[in-house]
Order: sequence, then C-alpha cells, then structure tokens
Amino acid sequence: MQVEQQTLVTREHPFKVTGYWLDQVSDFGEAVDYPVIIICPGGGFTYHSGREEAPIALRFVAEGMHAVVLNYQLETPTSQVYPWALQQLGATIDWVTQQAEKRHIDPKRIILAGFSAGGHVVADYNGVATNAKLRAEYHLDQYHGQHAATILGYPVIDLDAGFPGSVAERDKITKDERLFAAQKLLNANSKPAFVWQTVTDELVPPINSMMYVQGLMQLGIETEYHLFGSGIHGLALANHVTKKPHKTKYLNDQAAHWVSLAVRWLQLQGYLHDEN
Repeated sequence: MQVEQQTLVTREHPFKVTGYWLDQVSDFGEAVDYPVIIICPGGGFTYHSGREEAPIALRFVAEGMHAVVLNYQLETPTSQVYPWALQQLGATIDWVTQQAEKRHIDPKRIILAGFSAGGHVVADYNGVATNAKLRAEYHLDQYHGQHAATILGYPVIDLDAGFPGSVAERDKITKDERLFAAQKLLNANSKPAFVWQTVTDELVPPINSMMYVQGLMQLGIETEYHLFGSGIHGLALANHVTKKPHKTKYLNDQAAHWVSLAVRWLQLQGYLHDEN
C-alpha cells in the first residue's frame, strides 16, 4: 500500500486529501482496478475526527478498496462550511478520476462515506451533484467523475433536527437554506445509500437518518438502514481500534457489525467483488 498526501485547491480554498492506494498483487497475473471509498470524517464542522480517518480508511483497504480521506472546509471566523465543502468533494472525485489509470481505480465504483457532520456533506452532495440545475449553480459541473453510492454513519441530515443546537451555530455552517435539509435535496438521480445509527445517539437525534432513509424509499432508491438499539454518538468502528483510552463507552459489539454489513451491501450492489 502507498500513502499519498496532497493539497488541492477549489476557488482559493485549499484542502488536504490523503490517499491509501492498494498495490497490485504480483501473482494475480493481470492488473486489477479497485473501487475507492472517499471518507468525510465528522467533528461537528469544527474539526476532523482522527478516529474516522485512517482507522476507517484502512478497514476498507483490507476489504479490497482504495481509500481517500477528505479534510473538507470547516467553519472558521471568516468562512462557512458551504458551499466550499461541496466543491471540495467534487474536486476530490475529479482528482481520483484523473488518477484512475495510474492508481488502477475503477471510476465507476467511487463510494462516498460520511460520518456525523461529514455525513451531512456527503448527503448534501448526493442531492446537489445529481441535480443538473443545482450542480451548475454550485459550480460542481466543472469537475469530472461521479459517485456510485454512499455510506452514512450517524449522519447529520437536517440542520434544524437537533444538531447544531441553535440558529447561530447553524448559520456558522451555512446560511443557504437549500443546504439545511439533505433529505429535501434527494431526487430520482441520487445514489443508493447504506445508513446506520443508534437509537441512543445523544448528539444527533436518530430522526436525522430516519428522514433520509424515508426520502430514499419514497424515490425508490436502493437503501439499507440499520438502527442499533444502543450506543453513543461517534462510535467510528465501535471496537478497540477507535475506542478512546479508558472510555469503554466507545465499544459496542452490536454496532461494530456495521462494517461487515456495509461490505456485504456493497457486494450485493455490485461495487465489491463477491465470489459466492
């Protein structure tokens, strides 16, 4: 595996990406083009959670996928998250697409994964980038490539559904009302989604993921939804790898199954090879 760090720029807003590229297996006898998962970590739009970066990237690398971690635009005293985060995700897909031959990437199997606040970025993108009118309005039409599916873990979906906790905090993220509610941006061209959360999520109410899944179902878009009976917000892998030191609340043996469930879903959707 090779690790590559790059700084990309969209409209004078630089951002960092980290690629985890699979090597070719010498005794396969032929080259293999792998799918890629682009990960948007959470962090409340104020930081990027390291627990949702390399640990999750490497877990999917182990399943035969390239992985890219996107450090999208955060809220700052001088900048909101949007629209820059959408353009940065579009630029990352473009960057991945341009490297398809060099890195042996299958550009038809680009998967977006978002956790918590990063889930809002991915969910918004799944609505905006698949709507021709909005894609042009948000300047996403300058980028090449498109995603095939999404994975959302305990996602923020609607900025008026419990997180953030006030209008002032919401306005630091965006004042663009069209981007408040990702479920309202869904359209017939939006891509399938695997979604998971816990009933007892204390930070992002589960109604967020429920509204998104309901929107997908109403449009007849493929979805799989797992609402685990217990667990705190921000479980990441929910195992010892992403457990904070001395904090067993980050362990959850039921929610930890989300990775294997997501992998199987990707196989059933045709985005990962299934030999059965």
